[in-house]
Amino acid sequence: MNPNTERDRGSIMPMTTIFVAFLMLATWSLISASQQWGARRDAYATAAAAARAGAQADPALLRQGVLVDPDAATERAERVLAAAGMTGSVAVDGETVTVTVVAPVAYAFPAPGFPTEVTGSATAVARRGVSGDEGG
Repeated sequence: MNPNTERDRGSIMPMTTIFVAFLMLATWSLISASQQWGARRDAYATAAAAARAGAQADPALLRQGVLVDPDAATERAERVLAAAGMTGSVAVDGETVTVTVVAPVAYAFPAPGFPTEVTGSATAVARRGVSGDEGG
């Protein structure tokens, strides 16, 4: 028997173990990052939908010259947030509606130090003339 083969026996095992551990860590990181990215995307999409809903004008108020009623805009935006199962805040400044959403992140493999929530924010501005019947 060759003395060199006896000495090399089992030397591949530590390298294989390290490589497999690295692959598992990389897979775990990619899965967690994609879940966090998906939650952030959902938060931004919900914020955008709520902001657009809040910035929609009421045709009856348009005839009175009111483009955005802050109370109605807040209520419409909050209904969208509730329908999506998310929480957030709505701010109405003149004809601008800004919605900030806080969305939970559901990790398949949770780890300490990862954020449990992500935020998304969107703004919509009400404009005259979208529907064409505000002329009275």
